[in-house]
Amino acid sequence: MANVQKQFDDFHSGIRLSNDDEKAKLQDKRNMLVKNLKDGLKKRAEDGDSSHSFESFNQGSYAMHTGTKPLNDEYDIDVGIIFDNVKEDFDDPVELKKMVRKAIESNFRTVKIRRPCVTVTYQKDGRPEYHVDLAIYVKKTSGDTYYLAMGKEHSTSDNIEWWDSDPKGLTDKINNRFTGDDRKQFKRVIRFLKRWRDKKFTNSNEAPISIALTCATYHWFAPAKTGGEYSDLRAMLNLVNDMLDEFGIFSGRLAVELPVTPYNNLLEGVTDNQMGSFKEKLTIFRDTLQSALDETSIKEACKQLRKQFGNEFPEGEDVEDNSESSLKSRVAPVVVTGSSA
Repeated sequence: MANVQKQFDDFHSGIRLSNDDEKAKLQDKRNMLVKNLKDGLKKRAEDGDSSHSFESFNQGSYAMHTGTKPLNDEYDIDVGIIFDNVKEDFDDPVELKKMVRKAIESNFRTVKIRRPCVTVTYQKDGRPEYHVDLAIYVKKTSGDTYYLAMGKEHSTSDNIEWWDSDPKGLTDKINNRFTGDDRKQFKRVIRFLKRWRDKKFTNSNEAPISIALTCATYHWFAPAKTGGEYSDLRAMLNLVNDMLDEFGIFSGRLAVELPVTPYNNLLEGVTDNQMGSFKEKLTIFRDTLQSALDETSIKEACKQLRKQFGNEFPEGEDVEDNSESSLKSRVAPVVVTGSSA
């Protein structure tokens, strides 16, 4: 088996969202938008509307430290906005989202009400440069969880609802799933799985969402080593194998449960055709990982892996083993002939 851990380490360094400038830019945009929301709500109150206050916090991959650099250069950050209200203060969740949109509308950005959030997109040179997803919550009368405002602007009443939600609990679950170097491998594998998804699903609407991949890794990842050293290749192979084993024999579907309230299946909305495509791509991924694991050549193993991860994965080179034992094995045996034998 070829040892390609160095190539996995280099690949991870190239795709992880760790650059201080990138994170600082996202945090600056988040802070600016939160300030704009506070100012906008304050102005609405001065104009006669009800006064509303809120607290904000980071959530999603930014808070879980599992972010990857986007292929399309459109960076994003998820921000939770918890209003100091209860759901009975509003006719429905969309009313609250409309209020948020009104407070932050500007010529410099577009604001769209999506079912799970309010998305604010900033553009540069006519192209999206980054966006901020605002998840809008209200407090419950008791407990540490919240209600998430779900629904689009023109959704039917059946699709407008308040969801039980525990976003801070989810972040804690992911961040504390493992400790030490096991945790580092866990988060590397999450990033690898998300990058594979980005490469293999050209239609983003058909790709499994990031939180589903993160939670799948939460449920089925186990730290893996070879010869006492971490092996990300073996860890990836084991995870994908376990995911494939979880597909229903009769349903042909994979269920990934959110590990906090409301404990819903994160792939419930995926169509049967999309699920079939997901399983097919996972199967090819599994076979390729196995092929790479079976290779004795680093270069050939990397060639296999680049088929799934793309050209960001290093090509790899075979290194000649010049150890004493290896040299002895390559020296031609001395054959003694003649009468003196």
